[in-house]
Amino acid sequence: MSDSRVLPRSEGKFRTNGGRQNYCMPQSSIVASMPPPPSSVPPRGEVESLLRERLDLHSELFEAAQIQRKLSGPREFRHGSLQFASEVFAARFISGDFTTFLKSGSQVLMAHGDIAGKGVAAGMWFTNLAGLLQCYGDPYSDPATIASEINRHLCYLRPVAPFATAFLARIDCHLGGLTYCNAGHFPPIVLRADGRTDLLERGGPLLGAIEGAKFELGELILEPGDKLVAYSDGVLECRNPSEEEFGLDRILLALRHAKSPSAPATLMMLLATLQDFANGSPLCDDVSLTVIQRDAKHQQPTALGG
Repeated sequence: MSDSRVLPRSEGKFRTNGGRQNYCMPQSSIVASMPPPPSSVPPRGEVESLLRERLDLHSELFEAAQIQRKLSGPREFRHGSLQFASEVFAARFISGDFTTFLKSGSQVLMAHGDIAGKGVAAGMWFTNLAGLLQCYGDPYSDPATIASEINRHLCYLRPVAPFATAFLARIDCHLGGLTYCNAGHFPPIVLRADGRTDLLERGGPLLGAIEGAKFELGELILEPGDKLVAYSDGVLECRNPSEEEFGLDRILLALRHAKSPSAPATLMMLLATLQDFANGSPLCDDVSLTVIQRDAKHQQPTALGG
């Protein structure tokens, strides 16, 4: 018996000198005329080359992250009666968050901030901002003037330059006096030895947003036993598996319940609390914390140094 099956047909139009005509071609002929598909497995040499490039990229990103950390200053040190501790964790290799310290005599100029965006681009702008801090700031500079100069520079570079927030503070490490300017950053917390809290909000808008913006100064005294905690939005917006955010209230709760004798201990306690809350969830944004803690009354301040 002859095979009566009919192959599927592909219909269409083609143009001849006589005008349009219908054509029919068996689907099997179309398939036979197609070139063979490329191999789904790349050659071994190409795979090895891609792996080498990936390893080189990771190595360069690691080196860039180390340079950024060195430009940020020491993770912890003591100056007079004050202890300083800071840490930055990048969501994507290189962080847009930053913290820097400049020391001279009894004074420390501290900057804690956040450059808009994440990853390599934000990290590259950090070097520019670190240079501006070195150029316009010293431990005896007015934080509001520093903010104005950096704002002028970033506005000049618009629209290329990103926005940035920064908390700038000039600190007398012998007397505990602190003069600050908050340029659009989440307000740092001052936890007093008696349990009272203050939020340091005085300053001006974020940097690079408004040309000619005015910045104001705030002042306070860090009394013996007081703590100052600066943080980025990555801390507040850290999420747990239930999609809850860490938030400001949890920072305050952790600070009030902890009896940390030093700034590094306070920092580690906050990071541990944040890690427990996240419970394995990945970082949504860069995370940074800075803690400044003044010795309690019964402790004698050491000689200035660091």
